Amino acid sequence: MSFKCFILKRLIAWDRIPYHLRWEKSVSGIGMIYVNTLEIMQEKYGKDGVNNLNEVMYNIGIGQSTEILEMLDLERDLEGCAYVLLAMHRVFGIKSKIVHKDNHKIVIHARKCRWGGHLTKWNVRTCLSIDNYEAGLIEGILPLSKHEYTKRRSRGDDVCELVISFSGNS
Repeated sequence: MSFKCFILKRLIAWDRIPYHLRWEKSVSGIGMIYVNTLEIMQEKYGKDGVNNLNEVMYNIGIGQSTEILEMLDLERDLEGCAYVLLAMHRVFGIKSKIVHKDNHKIVIHARKCRWGGHLTKWNVRTCLSIDNYEAGLIEGILPLSKHEYTKRRSRGDDVCELVISFSGNS
């Protein structure tokens, strides 16, 4: 048995697996679960199945929005929306940052994702479906806002570009 193997077995036995490794595997597993659930919903129930899953994701976002906002002690404004999304991006292994901010909109670029590019079945349809969670978060915080991706890595763009704005503004 190698020294590395010996150390890893001890870390497992003593419940000392580093948290970053736990999260990487957890987030990767969540992505696989989501991709396969979406695929099964499409195969078994067609468009209605996908719409139902989208609605579930949206409702989860709505349900978590206030809790996350309050936990981070943020305001119910565009900046609060942006920082809630950035926080959730970090939780799910998405590398993102604010690249533009004014009184009417905030633009966020995501350049690396734990799922896209790592899971073979992850595609534009999957991104569109999971975006419903983010839309729910945003609407739960600021009902008169808009959440729109103008670029997507899953479509070949170099970044995912998300624009959060007040409804009616672009």
